[in-house]
Amino acid sequence: MFFARFFARFFARFFARFFVRSFFVRTSFVAFALATAFAPATAFAADTPAESSKDDDPTAGLKGFELMLRPSFGSAGSDSPLRFSPSGNASVQGDPGALMKGASPWGSGFVGQAFVGYRFVPFLSAGLRGGFRSASGSNLDDGSRDLSRTGWDAGFYLRFYPGVFVPSASKYVDPWVSVGVAYQHDQQSFQKDLATSAGGKVVGDVDLEHHAVSVPIAIGVDYRVTKFLSLGPSFEVAINNAVAGCIATSATGFVGTSYCSNSEPGKNFVKADSYVAWNAGLDAKVTF
Repeated sequence: MFFARFFARFFARFFARFFVRSFFVRTSFVAFALATAFAPATAFAADTPAESSKDDDPTAGLKGFELMLRPSFGSAGSDSPLRFSPSGNASVQGDPGALMKGASPWGSGFVGQAFVGYRFVPFLSAGLRGGFRSASGSNLDDGSRDLSRTGWDAGFYLRFYPGVFVPSASKYVDPWVSVGVAYQHDQQSFQKDLATSAGGKVVGDVDLEHHAVSVPIAIGVDYRVTKFLSLGPSFEVAINNAVAGCIATSATGFVGTSYCSNSEPGKNFVKADSYVAWNAGLDAKVTF
């Protein structure tokens, strides 16, 4: 009886300690594994609010460097801003040509513009602008042919964004109004039969060059494709205030001539007029 009771107590204590220790080890292992597995997820979850707050920034895409491209279609008028206008008793030998006497051969053409600037606050940006334009032309009844007209400009712009004052709308559209100042160069050229001092005629090249200070005013409504990219229609009118203009003729084997509206003797019969140009098209704008 004594040995039976002894072995019963021994095995009872042994198995009790074994199972308790085993259960404690297993429980500790499982707890450690779960803690290790969920620790990265917890850290990721803790970082998520910071990232989402950046994405939810209401000024994202409304501040920073901005780049805009504007391919468009427009016109700088059908006649020449440089014309023949003799004053007083001024006289000119030869025919100045139909173009300088008021003919209207010019049509519309391609206009391309680029803007690079900085959007200091959501409602205002400023920067540099530049552009190129071309025009279609038809031959004139005085024999003028191979007509060509191009122009380019370079200057500054200031753009105002009123849509930001309506936050519910500025999430989707970004309307704007801009004004600028720029140098505008206009170049017209054609070929024409020119009279010579010997009484004959020779094919000559004629170039009309016009210089102006331009004040472009534009308006557009851009749709925000993403927070940083906007696309939309826009329209611009440029008031080109004349500074001066020159006419130059040249022919192979002959001495060329050049007369300007702001110097003698050209100012007595060459006049540079102010004119208005317009264009309408689409613009693509990136702000980052």
